[in-house]
Amino acid sequence: MFLHRTALLMILGCFLTVPVLLDWWLRPTELWYRPFLIWLLLIACCLLLDLQRGQRDV
Repeated sequence: MFLHRTALLMILGCFLTVPVLLDWWLRPTELWYRPFLIWLLLIACCLLLDLQRGQRDV
């Protein structure tokens, strides 16, 4: 079964960031937008991988 690199990166990112996000959300003294920066970086990485793939791999 073929699994796209983008989907694999998203799954790996979820496994890595969910515990960190929960830990940060439980501490109200931290910046509220810090967890969302991780998701923004993850989405940007997925976008870059998808753009590198191009139209030839459709």
